[in-house]
Amino acid sequence: MKKIFICILIFSLVFSGCAATDVFNKNLGCTSAGNFDGSMSWNVNGAKTMPAPRWEYHDKNTFSIWYWKDFIVCGDVIYTGGDRLTAVNLNTGKELWETQIKNLLPNENKVTFVLHPVVYGNKIIAIGARLVVEKGFNYYFERRNILVFNKLTGKLLWKSVDIGSKLDYFGGSFPVVVDNRIYVPALNAAYRDTEPGFGLDIACKKEERGVWVWDLNTGKLLNKIFFSFPGGDLCVSDTKIRSYGHNIYIAAGILDSMEKSKKREGGSLYLIAFNTLNNKILWQAKVTDEMASNNGLGINSFSVNSKVVAILQSAAPTKSHGSEDKLKVFDRNSGKLLWEKNRMYGSDISMTENRLFVQPSKDTFMCIDPITGRQLWTYKLYTNKYNSLFASFVTKNVLYLYNLYGIIALDPDTGKELWRKTPLYRPHYQGKIYIFRDMRFIPVNEGFVIAYADFWPSDAMVSPPVIQLWSSGRNNTQ
Repeated sequence: MKKIFICILIFSLVFSGCAATDVFNKNLGCTSAGNFDGSMSWNVNGAKTMPAPRWEYHDKNTFSIWYWKDFIVCGDVIYTGGDRLTAVNLNTGKELWETQIKNLLPNENKVTFVLHPVVYGNKIIAIGARLVVEKGFNYYFERRNILVFNKLTGKLLWKSVDIGSKLDYFGGSFPVVVDNRIYVPALNAAYRDTEPGFGLDIACKKEERGVWVWDLNTGKLLNKIFFSFPGGDLCVSDTKIRSYGHNIYIAAGILDSMEKSKKREGGSLYLIAFNTLNNKILWQAKVTDEMASNNGLGINSFSVNSKVVAILQSAAPTKSHGSEDKLKVFDRNSGKLLWEKNRMYGSDISMTENRLFVQPSKDTFMCIDPITGRQLWTYKLYTNKYNSLFASFVTKNVLYLYNLYGIIALDPDTGKELWRKTPLYRPHYQGKIYIFRDMRFIPVNEGFVIAYADFWPSDAMVSPPVIQLWSSGRNNTQ
């Protein structure tokens, strides 16, 4: 059973923690994809009393865990990605529309997967992923691009050129939209097509690795933003972006560069503040010399408020310690390191203007002043062999601690427990084959939405995902 738990934990980190949630945009009234990766505060009222299931929707998506991604709630509609984009009424669970992008070339998988949807105004922005068998190979490579849909109808408005191929899976990057411009880590996929063999191990300058910018309305490529790092280049699958006002904040993982000396730094992590109005870097700071691993596992969680930028990231093992999670908090205006805490336990943080929530050990959850690092309160978690690693989601009046097996609701100001619901799930077998489950969570007014799917060990779905609304109130719109 211990091995089973380790497998579940790895899948949760790889396929949930890699997908970053974007910051709540108060002007748009939408919350972005609810996942295991630290959000800012969710501008809804939480469920202060125990919620109950209100409806259940059975999705039609069937695919592997690699394309079991995230969803978003905007107003009274849930938008889900996967092998199609689907809109579901939040209050009733009734499907409103669905869009599936069919591929016609004989060397391509039959559909384009729609990943990481976010809403901006009257549009949905997502990452498209299609599988292509290239010349000289007998297996699929993944190619990605930007997809933009009409929010009301699901009609595809435009898609970009490829922004990555081969082994670049972009596990950590949601599209970020500021002032009708889309920002996402990307590289020159056309160059990559001529140079097989590059991918997760080494970078080449000709690949034009950077943050690319598109016009939301026209699909025109406006800019390619490049950065300079000692000893390496941007690793797109280890890079995440957040927005605050007219600035974007980039947690940039670094990949060894073939043009650099062999005495180089590899796997390091930098934090960059970039002003989108004048297209200038405001500051750049090193977070760590070497992350614990590539492929999105190095940066666990990343949040921004009006004063600070907070990163929970995994540092590589040294002679004195094994791999460990470190929490570092930087001044948002200057990039100065304000404080740090080592040997954290959780893979997630959430943050408001005056509270930062993190799990420092297996049996403890903590609230910290984000400016000073001062501990405000602690809460002792219940633990057993399944319940240890929690994600945190903070609403106006409730802090949810959530993992695959249970939910604990706390008062975010005091740490007082309001209620708990456990277990949500128990591991099980079909015959002699172990079936594992992956879940998604997103707060809505007086409740939350949960989506879950079961998988075979081969990563294929046992059956399509199920979405549920849990609510303690009547009106769940935001």
